[in-house]
Amino acid sequence: MNPFNHTLDRKDYVPKKVVLKPKEDIHKIKERMCLSEHPFGTVKWYHGAHYLLCKGKEKVTAELGLSFLAYNLKRAINMVGAKKLIEAMQG
Repeated sequence: MNPFNHTLDRKDYVPKKVVLKPKEDIHKIKERMCLSEHPFGTVKWYHGAHYLLCKGKEKVTAELGLSFLAYNLKRAINMVGAKKLIEAMQG
């Protein structure tokens, strides 16, 4: 038996859960809401989607990705026109 190899068994030991809460800064929270929520709301209403159709993180990510792709393509077509956009993609 190795004297350096021993285990300590304490049945009365319960690890404590530490919860850290950052100090709430109302100004920063409102600013973040304006910056991050606006694009999602714009894209959602643009497609007439009032809620997500899929469930699960992977499927929702794909659904939002397709919505943003369609929204950005439509914006690009409106800005430069379909002909110039196709020319830019081809070469």
